[in-house]
Amino acid sequence: MQAFPSWSQKMDWQYFTMNGNECRIFTSKGQSRIIIPAYCFYLEGKPYDGPIQILFKEYKNQTDFIFEELSLRYEINGTLKNLQSGGMFEIHFKTGDTKKVPLTFAPSKRVTVKFAIDPAFDVAGLEPFYFEPSTQKWIKQTRFGKTMEGNKKLSDKSSELWSDNPSIAQLNDNPEMDGDNDCYTIQIEDKRNPGQFMDTVICPSGNVLDYTYQRYISDQAFKTMQIDKMGLFNYDKIFNEENSIPMFVNLITKDGKTMVLTDKLYVVYKSSNSVIYYNASELAEKFSLIPRNDITLFIYNSDGTLAKVPDSFWRNVDIRKMKGKTLDLPFETLKLANLSKEEFASVTGLKN
Repeated sequence: MQAFPSWSQKMDWQYFTMNGNECRIFTSKGQSRIIIPAYCFYLEGKPYDGPIQILFKEYKNQTDFIFEELSLRYEINGTLKNLQSGGMFEIHFKTGDTKKVPLTFAPSKRVTVKFAIDPAFDVAGLEPFYFEPSTQKWIKQTRFGKTMEGNKKLSDKSSELWSDNPSIAQLNDNPEMDGDNDCYTIQIEDKRNPGQFMDTVICPSGNVLDYTYQRYISDQAFKTMQIDKMGLFNYDKIFNEENSIPMFVNLITKDGKTMVLTDKLYVVYKSSNSVIYYNASELAEKFSLIPRNDITLFIYNSDGTLAKVPDSFWRNVDIRKMKGKTLDLPFETLKLANLSKEEFASVTGLKN
C-alpha cells in the first residue's frame, strides 16, 4: 500500500505513553478506547515493565482510505470482493526510550480496542479483519484470538463500556484512594483544550467520578476487538454489489479526447463507506456500476492530476440499461499539486 507522493498531508499518528507494569485506558481523538493490561509486553523475550510508547491511527471515512491508499479488497475463494468499512485503526507498541524498539505481546495477553464507529453506520454484519503485511491481504480475525477462552464475547454497548468486571480490564490498586476499591486510570481529551489529554482515576460504580465519563460515551457506538499483534485492523462487511451492471467504458476529456489511465479509477458510492478502484487492465475486463444516485467517479494520478466525472452527468444516464454496452465517461481535469484532504473532499464531494 503505497501512498501518492502528491498528497500534502497524511493521517497523524496519536501518541500515548505508559509504563509496562501499569494498566491504562486511553481515549483517542476519535473517541476510541484502548485498554492495556499490566505486563502486556515482552522485550527480547522477557517481561517488560519500562516506558512504552503507543502509536495509534484511526481511519474513519472514504477520504481517509484514499489518502492512505488503504485497500478494501477481500479475496474469497479466488474472487475479489469489496469491503464496506465501519472504520480502521493501526496500532504499534515500542519502548518509550530514544531507541523506540518494537515490543512483542506477552503470552496470553491482549489489548482491547473499543473502536468508535459513526452511530449512523449500520453495524449489522461487521466483522474484524487484519491486514497481513506479508501477503498485502485482509484476513478475517476472530474477535479475541483463536482460543476457546479468547472467543468469549465482550459487549459493544456503550452503557457497558466502563464495566468493573476485571475480565474487561485489569485494575490497579491505588493507594491514594480511600477504601479498598480497585481503580484504574483513563486519559481523555480535554474539551477546553483540544489535542491535550488529561489523566483521571476511575473507581467502581457508585463513585461520583463515574458519571463524568458517561458523558463522553453516551452518543457513541463501539465495536470491540481484542488483539495480540500489531498492525492494521478493520471492521468490515462485504459490500453488496449484487445489482451491479457490467459494462465497458471509454475515458474521455471534456472535449472528447481519449484519456489514458496511468494509475486508478475510483468509484465511490457516497452513502456507503467503501472505496472501489480499477487499474487499466481491470477497467477493460470487469468494470461495473450499481444503479444508484450517489456515485462519484474520479481519477487521481501520481502527477497530481485529479479528473472527475461531473455529478450532472449521472442525471442523464440510466445505468440499468447499460449492461454489456459501452459508456463514455467525460472527465473534467484539475491540476492540484500537493492536494490537501480538505481540497480533495471539496472537489470530490466526499466526507472529510
